[in-house]
Amino acid sequence: MLIRDAVTLLDGIFPLALQQPYDRCGFQCGNASQELRGILVGLDVSQEMIEEAVGLGCNLLVTHHPLLFHPLKTLGTASRVERLVHQLLGSGLVAYAAHTNADALLHGVNGALAEALGLVACSVLEPSPAPLMQAVVYVPTTHVEEVRDALFEAGAGALGSYREASFGVRGMGTFKPVEGAQPHTGQLGVREVVEETRLEVVFESWRQGEVQAALRKVHPYEEIAQQLYALTQTLPYYGMGLVGDFEEPLPLKDCLQRIREVMGCPLRHSHLDASATKSPVVRMGLCGGAGADLWTKARSAGAQVFLSSEFKHHHFLDAGSELVLVEAGHAETEIPACGRIQQLIAPKFRNFAVLLTRTNSRPASYLCS
Repeated sequence: MLIRDAVTLLDGIFPLALQQPYDRCGFQCGNASQELRGILVGLDVSQEMIEEAVGLGCNLLVTHHPLLFHPLKTLGTASRVERLVHQLLGSGLVAYAAHTNADALLHGVNGALAEALGLVACSVLEPSPAPLMQAVVYVPTTHVEEVRDALFEAGAGALGSYREASFGVRGMGTFKPVEGAQPHTGQLGVREVVEETRLEVVFESWRQGEVQAALRKVHPYEEIAQQLYALTQTLPYYGMGLVGDFEEPLPLKDCLQRIREVMGCPLRHSHLDASATKSPVVRMGLCGGAGADLWTKARSAGAQVFLSSEFKHHHFLDAGSELVLVEAGHAETEIPACGRIQQLIAPKFRNFAVLLTRTNSRPASYLCS
C-alpha cells in the first residue's frame, strides 16, 4: 500500500468535511508516493517522535495536532515547525493530522475522554452543520433493487443508528435516443415510455465519490437522470464537546478526584461554596483541548461540572455557582485521543503495525506543593 492510499483511508475515518473552518487537518507533508511500512500515533510531531518512528520502521506519523496549523511563509530553520519539517523530510517520513475532525466524532476524541471518566449516554454539546447530501435517481423498476443495494453498500442510507434507509415512488419516464446514443432500452428516434422508480437516499458528503461510482456501475442507463442536493440540517452525532451521565451520582469532591486521577495532573476549578457541594454530580460536560467557550452549552444541557482547558478569568466569574468549571492541562485532556485514534485506524491497516508513541506528550510540567 502506498502512503497516499493510506491517506485516503484515513480521510474516510476522519472526514475533512468535519474539521472546523480554522483547522488544517489531513495530509501535512512528506513523500506520499512511497510504500507504507508502519504507522506511529501521537499527540504532536516532535523530534523524539520522529526518532522513535525511524527506530521502529514506521514512516507515517498520525498526530492529533497538525504540525502545519499555521501555514509557513518560509521554510528555513528559524522555528520549531520549520526544523521539524526538515527532519521529517530528511527521515523519509510523512505527517498526517486528525484534529477537530476527530473531535467531531461522537465516539472519537471526546468519546475516549468520557469513557475514561465513566460517563454514559453521551450526546454532543454543539452539533456541527450536517455534511449530508441527498441523491434522487430515476431507475427502471426492473433494476431498482440492484441499484438500491449498491448505494447501501457504498454507504448511502445511513442515519444515526439506522442503515439502508431510502424512499421510492413509481412513475412513468420518457426519453428519445438520438444519434450517438447506445440505449439500454428503446430505439433511435423513437420516444420510449418506461416504468421507473424515483429513488432517494442520503449520505455524508465525503462518500459522494463512492456513491456515484456505485451508481454508475449498476445503473443500466447510458445517461443517468439524477439530482444531488446539499442538506443543511444538523445531526446530533457530529459536533464539539460531549455531555454525559455517571451511572451512579458522585459527590463533587469524589468527581474532582476522579478527574484528577484520569488526567494525571493538578486541576484548577471554580470556588466550591456550600451550594456547589450540596448535590451529587449526575451530569458532566467536557471538551478535550481548548473548549472552554462551550461551558454555556454544558450549562444549558444540565451539566453540573464542565471539564476542559484554557479557561479565562471571566469564565469562572460568569459561571459563578451555576456550573463548576474544571481546568486540566491541554495535553492531558487530549492524551486519551491518541489511544482512540489508534483504535479507530488499526482495523483498516491489519497488515501494518499501528503503534502508540512512547515519547512524552506533555510539553508542560506542574510545580505541586
